[in-house]
Amino acid sequence: MKSGKAKEVHLLKEQLGSEITLYDENDQEHVFQLLLELIVDNTHYAFFQSPDDEKGDIEVLKVVKDENGKLELEYIEDDDEWEEAAELFDELTFHED
Repeated sequence: MKSGKAKEVHLLKEQLGSEITLYDENDQEHVFQLLLELIVDNTHYAFFQSPDDEKGDIEVLKVVKDENGKLELEYIEDDDEWEEAAELFDELTFHED
């Protein structure tokens, strides 16, 4: 995944806003800030951060369309894909000139 192939978009933000509530496996509610959306090689990724996370960790999720064209979030099952997306986020947001 190369940053040159990444295109910033705002589709999820337009549909849901910049603050999104997600639920964990225990049905616990967690609020996240949408930091960035990118389309890379026809795959749409969204990068989130919890305002309560003191470590500054990010969550990376895949954005897909349901049968009605509505955007939904999916966890990235493949560890390598998740790592590549997270590295791309770091490259784009922490790039020093």
